[in-house]
This record gives sequence, C-alpha cells and structure tokens, in this order.
Amino acid sequence: MKKLSVLLSLCLALYCIPTATAASINILWYTGGTEASGPGTYEAGISNLVSQALTAPISVHNNWSITFWTGGPVPAGAYNVLVAASREGFWSTNPDYTSLVNAINSHAISFGDRIMVTGQDADWHYLNFPGSAAFDNPQGFLIDSINWAGSGNGLGAVFLSTGLESTLFTGLGTQSPLNNNAVVIPPAFATFPINEGLTTAGLSNWSSSSHDIWTGVDTTLWTGINTTNDPTQFVTLVTAATASGGTGGGVPEPGTLALFGLGIAGLATHRRHRRKRTS
Repeated sequence: MKKLSVLLSLCLALYCIPTATAASINILWYTGGTEASGPGTYEAGISNLVSQALTAPISVHNNWSITFWTGGPVPAGAYNVLVAASREGFWSTNPDYTSLVNAINSHAISFGDRIMVTGQDADWHYLNFPGSAAFDNPQGFLIDSINWAGSGNGLGAVFLSTGLESTLFTGLGTQSPLNNNAVVIPPAFATFPINEGLTTAGLSNWSSSSHDIWTGVDTTLWTGINTTNDPTQFVTLVTAATASGGTGGGVPEPGTLALFGLGIAGLATHRRHRRKRTS
C-alpha cells in the first residue's frame, strides 16, 4: 500500500507541474491567394511562426497548427482562430477576400468572443521589414494576438488591416486610411497578455507601421489597446469584454495526461493483484 501511495503521489505531482506549452491552437489562416514574392512564399514565411511561438519570450506558449485557406469553401476542421491576411504591403499577389466574405455572410463560419481588428499589416512586415528576428516587432504582435484570440470561446479572429472590418462588425465607428509610423500602447493596456513583451517603440517605425485608424468607436463593445499619438485614433481594437483575457487554453499536454493515466492504470493493476492474493 505504501508503494502505491508513493506512485500516486509522484504521478499527481508531475501532473500538477506547469508545462512550457499550455494548449494546442488550430489556426485557419485566410490568404486569399496572397503571395510575398512568388508561388508559395507567403505560406512558407508564415509557417516559420509555428516554431517561434514555442520559443517566444512570453509566459505562455501554445502549440500551433496552421491550415492555409487560399479561397473556395472553408477547409474542413476544428479551428480556434481565423487570421485574415492584410491587403497592405507590396505583395506580388494581393489577397482576394471574396471567399472569406461569402463564408461570413452565409454563416459558414461564425466568430466567438475574441475578435481583434488592426490597422497594422504585421504579416507583410514580418516577412519583409523590420522582419522576423526580434519578438518586440511584427513577430510578437502576431504571436500575442493569435494566442489571445485562439484562447477564448468559439472561433477567435485576427483581421490584419484588411479594410473589411467596419463592414463585417458593428460598433467600430469610422475606419479611415492613415499611414503613420507611431503606434502607442496606452499604459492601461501595457500589461494585458495581448501586448505581452511588446512596447510602443517595437510597434512603431515599421515604415509605415499602421495604415488604418478607427474613430467614434462604441467602447462598450470594443477596447482600443493601441492608438496613434492621438489617443482618440485607435490602431488596434479588441472585443471589450475579453480584452484582458489570457493567452493559454489551460488544456494539459497529452504527455501529461498519459502520465496521469499511467498512475490510474497502476492503481487498477495493484487492485487486481490484491484481489488475487486475497481470493
């Protein structure tokens, strides 16, 4: 009995140890045929985010799996977050949003409680300038926003300066083009998980850092987590009720579950042997 207690205590202790990876996030990335500099270049570049998401200097890491949606019907599968490629940047092929808009309008896809819209085309800047090397730049912006949006209820969404936002969602006020290089993280939102590891300096000077702003926003529905130097001009908006939400799904890793299952199996085996000895 003493051996059994030690075994169970060990298994439970290991089960409770937090792991570096919190959960798996399945990403549906709508490209609409976007290409960075030729066939396959957009998807190849964005795919590098999968490994960077696991090694980023942040408190919660998630396993990512990306399915690219170039157009046509929605790819079959269960997804935590949809990312829509930006229309900005000097793409060799610009995105066609027809399939995405049709899927939303026909309710082939619907969104949950975490939606983010931004005037920053972080995908183009991640693949080009300032690039993918530093976290406090487009890399961290993408990783934080996807982890945040993919950790809520239902299908989260990250719209990267598509121009569609104000026609798809209510309460966004007026969306206006404004090329600027100054993006500001207000102090009240600097500690939110969606901005973890990011600074005002890191989100600025991307040449151009932002292409769209929103004014006249319904602040009961949306929270502006990033602005320009004018605090009434929102560069990035998220659903207000979930703005401060975490970035981990809280699902134990399969390996940890298997270990805990091993302890349960050991308990069952011990009981069977005990019954044989006493019968």
